[in-house]
Amino acid sequence: MIDVQRILEVGRSSSARIGVGLPSGIIDNTKKLLSTQHSELVIVPFDEPKLLVGALKSGAIDAAVRGTMGSAKVLEALKLEFSLNVVMRTAIMADSQGKPFLLTPVGIDEGLDFESKLRLVLSSQSYFSAAGWRLEVAVLSKGRPEDRTRGKEIELSLAEGEKLVLRLRKDGLKAEHRGILLEDAVSKADLVVAPDGVSGNLIFRAAHFVGGGRAFGAPVVNMKRVFVDTSRAKVDFTDPILLAAGLATVKSGLQKRA
Repeated sequence: MIDVQRILEVGRSSSARIGVGLPSGIIDNTKKLLSTQHSELVIVPFDEPKLLVGALKSGAIDAAVRGTMGSAKVLEALKLEFSLNVVMRTAIMADSQGKPFLLTPVGIDEGLDFESKLRLVLSSQSYFSAAGWRLEVAVLSKGRPEDRTRGKEIELSLAEGEKLVLRLRKDGLKAEHRGILLEDAVSKADLVVAPDGVSGNLIFRAAHFVGGGRAFGAPVVNMKRVFVDTSRAKVDFTDPILLAAGLATVKSGLQKRA
């Protein structure tokens, strides 16, 4: 069970310093929106990925949000500063009816094989355990089980999905294979695992930009500091900022500054 609203409320009542990669105009609007919510957050703007990530590494800021910065340079800076081989992101979302769920992989070059998806799920559970979330997992594939004979790609995807569920259960997680039934996965589980990063990115865009769902941000789940990734197509970044502040607070015990 996941409780996104509680994390947002924790962030709203925090006085954390949040670094954000946004141009001045959007920064000003964001500060105004946060001020109407009686938030005491300190928003620190950055216009260079290396400076944003460096400030996070040094502790000059409590958490960071990518904002409108280009993804490639931000990921490169994260790998360099935090000695990461890969950057693993899991998106926090809500469907059009308000039901919250997590989605991974969401980067087009993530989750390309069994091992990478396994690491994403296990890293997500470890990361969000600080918030008290115990995740029920729904693994998607490129078809229903009865579609196995409709092509080699579909057959391999189904086999990999079933294998992943068995491994996750062995590791103590509650997991089900939902085939291609995204609607069942979202309604019945906390963490939805797409067949690969391209599929996950398409699900994200369809759910948020077309289907009216909500996207709170995508934390990097394989690092201790809080970095929330965002889509550059967003126009309102208050949710990712509150999410970053809330996660930083629950993960580190950050208290209000005197």
